[in-house]
Amino acid sequence: MAPSHNIVEIGSTAALDQIIKGLAKDQLLVLDFHAVWCGPCHAIAPVFQQLADKFPHVKFAKIDVDAQQELAQRYRISAMPTFKFIKNGAPIDELRGASPPQLQAKVAQHAGSPPAPKPKPAPVVPSGPVEVSLHHLVKADGLKGLGEAADHPLSSIIGPNSGPKGNSYVESATDPKLLLVIPFSKPVQQINAVTFFAVVADYQAPKTVKLFANPPASLDLASADSATATHELSLSSADIRGNRIELPSAKFKNVSSVAVYIKDNQEGEETTRLDSVEFFGIEN
Repeated sequence: MAPSHNIVEIGSTAALDQIIKGLAKDQLLVLDFHAVWCGPCHAIAPVFQQLADKFPHVKFAKIDVDAQQELAQRYRISAMPTFKFIKNGAPIDELRGASPPQLQAKVAQHAGSPPAPKPKPAPVVPSGPVEVSLHHLVKADGLKGLGEAADHPLSSIIGPNSGPKGNSYVESATDPKLLLVIPFSKPVQQINAVTFFAVVADYQAPKTVKLFANPPASLDLASADSATATHELSLSSADIRGNRIELPSAKFKNVSSVAVYIKDNQEGEETTRLDSVEFFGIEN
């Protein structure tokens, strides 16, 4: 039989005192005073172990009287085995001898009821605004990709008519530059982060990116290159794998649309390819 996890072998007087100090009010501690040379002690040991498994709310401890003579004297042990029953720091009963029925009866008598299970904590409900993907707010009206290839438009990766991820992508037509204008169906309270995914053809992935919050209608490929952006990014090989890129959210407040200007790509390829772009923030 494997040893019970509910039985402690006492190695010192201080160890027992610590256990007694840690008992809850009216919690039972059963002490088994035994000796290595005591045959009856060995005979009743399996019963003691079974009781420890049956009553997990009771503490069980074994004390070798030869190794812990101070404790044997404290509890006036003169025969082995002797079982002492402790509650609230003091002995309340004892049993001398290896009688399984008597030991079982006394443990059951003094064990008391198991403590009621602790109630599960209530789920934590966020008290403040919750960040979400803003993908579902992108609308078709006003969604446009300047410089996009006709067979790989922006609308294929974002918006209500976008295709499945992995199968669709936006690609520039004749040079690396792209200007992606992404409108929202309602103003967004705050944008916190963006992700770019472009590892299918990572050599074509965006590199230098400028973001414009609420861009003017006149913004185009020619003006975007010199216009002052809300925020600029230089994407690394890690950034194009869908990893979250934090944005200065104080600059992206009450956003009705955002423009993503891609100036070049990772390896100077003729065209730029992007598989997905996604913004995260707080809705109004």
